[in-house]
Amino acid sequence: FNWTVTFPFNPTHDDEEHSDGLVITVWDQDLGAKDDEVGRCTLPMESIRRCETKRRAFRGKVKLLHKGRLSGREKKGGSVDIEVYWENHSIFLATTDSLRKSLLETPAVTTEGPMVGVPLPLNYCVTNFNKLSGVAQTLIDRGKVSEYTPFRTYSLRIWYVALVFQGYTKGWNRNYKAAQQIYGKHSLSSKTIRMALRIQNFMAYSNDYVNNHSQVHEISGMESLHKMLQSYDTASQTQHFSSPRYTYVIMPDSHMHFSITSKKTATDFLSKHALHAGAATEVVYSGEFFFDQCSRRATETGKTALVIDNNSGTFGPPKEKLDLLKLLMQLNFGTDMPILALDREDPLLRELSDANG
Repeated sequence: FNWTVTFPFNPTHDDEEHSDGLVITVWDQDLGAKDDEVGRCTLPMESIRRCETKRRAFRGKVKLLHKGRLSGREKKGGSVDIEVYWENHSIFLATTDSLRKSLLETPAVTTEGPMVGVPLPLNYCVTNFNKLSGVAQTLIDRGKVSEYTPFRTYSLRIWYVALVFQGYTKGWNRNYKAAQQIYGKHSLSSKTIRMALRIQNFMAYSNDYVNNHSQVHEISGMESLHKMLQSYDTASQTQHFSSPRYTYVIMPDSHMHFSITSKKTATDFLSKHALHAGAATEVVYSGEFFFDQCSRRATETGKTALVIDNNSGTFGPPKEKLDLLKLLMQLNFGTDMPILALDREDPLLRELSDANG
């Protein structure tokens, strides 16, 4: 198979800090079981430094090393064809750091328009269709198995999480009753709930490419993300004044997990933040988002906007970090589409939500 990935890279780090160079790990996929590491290889830092243009790219076959199942010793077996090159955006880190500092110093900043000097990264989003969740949704929401549709989850790779949030994470909300039932007790009931959430998370996010239940999408820009979500949202295609809500969590491993939120019982249960977090006690940020297409703002400007908030009772993210959330979205998806990061108590959020059904 052919696989391409684009990611930020700073070649000026000291060799002592990144002495291993670029480590590439190859895994197999076992449906219903833990994936196994097939092997790994390393491209030395000096080789990477020489890849300053595509013409000077590193191209070659690199042998894989893997540990023997019984001996535990490293063995050679198999190889991968690699092509690596990087483009020198010399002002990129200075620009992002400056933007971050400006937001910390002036939280009211609402920069729109192109972010000069900041390359737009390529993000990968994996969509999964959990048929068992779909059955539960049908039985509880409508009671008719014949109307069953797969339950979709999305796992989106997000860049710059560590750069923007500087290692910040938010623990579970100790003042929220539902979170107390999940995390706050060492009782058998709480342990059972956490185990059930982990199992459901595994089911919801297990990749199944063999049966075409999982698909990988390349996302470049907010419009690209919006179009991908629209392609799966058959309900809003027939309801022109409705925009679906998505419940999301941003995890410390730089992945954003989300799914559609509904007032219907099963769908809402399966899209709770604790489930998307796999019963983890900490996330970077969480809330809900939707695309504003029907409000007065959208009508007057003629532009769709991403509206993203901190509406998560389970984790209760602070509104003081909303500007960082907005910056993270801008760095990943650009500013061609307006991004509104709003507090859950902001009247504007209610207004936009009501306008979009």
